[in-house]
Amino acid sequence: MIHIREYLLISIYVLASSFAAAQNGSATYNYHRVSIVSSSITIHGETNVNRFKCEMNQPALNDSIVVKNLWSNQKLEFVGLKLKYRVDQFDCGMQAMNNDFQDLLKAGEEPYLYLQLNSISLHDTNDAFEELDVDAEVEIFLAGVRKKVAIEGGKVLNHSSAHMTLRGEKDLLMTDFGIEPPTKFFGMVKVTDDISIEFEIGMKVSAL
Repeated sequence: MIHIREYLLISIYVLASSFAAAQNGSATYNYHRVSIVSSSITIHGETNVNRFKCEMNQPALNDSIVVKNLWSNQKLEFVGLKLKYRVDQFDCGMQAMNNDFQDLLKAGEEPYLYLQLNSISLHDTNDAFEELDVDAEVEIFLAGVRKKVAIEGGKVLNHSSAHMTLRGEKDLLMTDFGIEPPTKFFGMVKVTDDISIEFEIGMKVSAL
């Protein structure tokens, strides 16, 4: 009888061959074509007087991505699953805030924020097909600095056997990316160092 977690992994990623290799104790690489059907990323921050958020909803990408993956020990590793977002496309609710946000993230020098998904690990407690608790390892490229981070308590939503959505959120510091939190209005308003990056990626996957 196939364990429920193994069945779910096959359903989500169409990785029957990877599963078969894992069953006999070996690991094997596979290639899949990934189409991004939706993608959003939101950066939350705050000042000493209020909170703010800057968000971007990106439509489906015209080009699919060929991704190399490896399934082993309840962990799915990826090579090549990297998305990019134009910093000047973030909406903070007001044009003046948009301009400040772009300056803060050094958009003139580094116009893109990159999000690279390196792996997804299943929780042992998963027992439902529609929604899975996962941990993920990602790399964030922001303001010219690359940082590898662990996402705990993420979600995979399974819409069909080949269509899934990954959600995750991570608390970080601006100074992690060499960004100095600004102060304005004669020192009366100061942006705090803490930020939170929230992302949601909708993908369709087919085997090659």
